[in-house]
Amino acid sequence: MAVRERGAYIAYEFWLDGQYYSGTFNGKKGMPLCTNKREARDKVAVLRQKIREGNGPNRKREELKDFATFVDRIYLPFAERNHSSPRHAEFRCEVLKKHFAGKKFDEITPTAVDLFIAERLESKTVRKEVLPGGRKVNKKRSPTTVHKEVMLLSSIFNMAIGEEVTTKNPCRNLRKSTRAKIPARRKRNRRLSPDEERRLFDVGLQGRRGHLYDIAEVALLTGMRKGELLNLEPGHINFGTTVKTFVIDAEDVDVPPNWLIITESKNGKPRVIPMSRRVRRKLEALCADVTRGKYVFGSARTGGKITDIKRGWKSACEAAGINDLRFHDLRHEWASRAADGGAHAHERRDILGHSSGNMTDDYTHASPRSMENVMESVAGYLGAELPVTTKWQDKIAGRPLLGPAGRRQMPET
Repeated sequence: MAVRERGAYIAYEFWLDGQYYSGTFNGKKGMPLCTNKREARDKVAVLRQKIREGNGPNRKREELKDFATFVDRIYLPFAERNHSSPRHAEFRCEVLKKHFAGKKFDEITPTAVDLFIAERLESKTVRKEVLPGGRKVNKKRSPTTVHKEVMLLSSIFNMAIGEEVTTKNPCRNLRKSTRAKIPARRKRNRRLSPDEERRLFDVGLQGRRGHLYDIAEVALLTGMRKGELLNLEPGHINFGTTVKTFVIDAEDVDVPPNWLIITESKNGKPRVIPMSRRVRRKLEALCADVTRGKYVFGSARTGGKITDIKRGWKSACEAAGINDLRFHDLRHEWASRAADGGAHAHERRDILGHSSGNMTDDYTHASPRSMENVMESVAGYLGAELPVTTKWQDKIAGRPLLGPAGRRQMPET
């Protein structure tokens, strides 16, 4: 047995039953902190006894080499503390644990990951699709979904490497042909036509689906995500005439008059966006309805939060005779309408809350005035069949006039 001073800490090393053990009494990773060699020798004696009884530090390390055990004990608690949406990690981890049950990290090879991808791509979801003959079948799993699961698997391996549980990440060595099967995202080219918009709001979002009308309208007029809308509270909206300040993660975030704050975007950061006059009138009416409870789009029946709208949205599209329209497509439509109205890429980026693509983007920011102009432009959108080209067309439509370089100007109030 050897006990040596190493800087401010004391290190040890010894052999027991042919196995070599070493470490440092530095107060980290469950190790005690020793102030002198005599205390360290006493700790080593206790450690040797624990090893003989099968309770030494190597036992815990061996247990963590099991993939499912590591996910439960290390990764998921970390996701709960640090991820903005830990629920996604939870249900995807269940998929991974089920497939790799009983396997240690070293047993999960690139070939094993390749087989996982193949099986997931062939699996079915609970969602249905209608075939030409009218027969309903379960849809095949999206390659984008499988891509997210593989990215999570890679993150787990990276954490395991950092914790010295394994040394390699098999996801880094996948074949190009395998990676090609699971693209990061599938680009959708889905626009909402004026006729579809009319049928959606006049037919689909009526009756028992009427509670989705306001959510869809505000989504189409602001580009906000579904989760951002469902989490919106009246206090997040500045209907006043002075700036409101919110403290989020120990930082002050100012919300100007006629703007609102999204306290947590997809990237975990807050952002503020302006309201068009049309959106403000809508939100004022909703906030005046005390039956909605804590949330702007809360349930009038329960007073609580609306957790999801998938079934109601699908039913609304079927009633309106609209095919292949997702709620998230309303966000895409907002971006397209903003571009039709002359909005620059950095203006759309800042309103939508997207990340910068390069250093130049990091240096380019939209002004508050220009963002307000973009919102008003989308609020007055009349469809692609009436392109905004001349001032007299804007006058006839009762929309804000175009300023220099085709930019919309807010009318004086």
